[in-house]
Amino acid sequence: MTYDELYDHVLHYVALPHTTITVHDQRRACLILGAFMEFILDCQDAGIDLNTIDLNDIVNVKLDEIGQ
Repeated sequence: MTYDELYDHVLHYVALPHTTITVHDQRRACLILGAFMEFILDCQDAGIDLNTIDLNDIVNVKLDEIGQ
């Protein structure tokens, strides 16, 4: 997946359930990508092998918390 494809995925998730993309959606997508990049850099600084990162558990827990 390219950077542009990742951005498009995040952007469309942020905009859900709407199909029209707003400037606010674009800003939120950029903030999410920035936060994720910070997370990756913190993991690297801590010596964590990035190939071992699995976000499935946290995503499932957070979805359960909101009733999805």
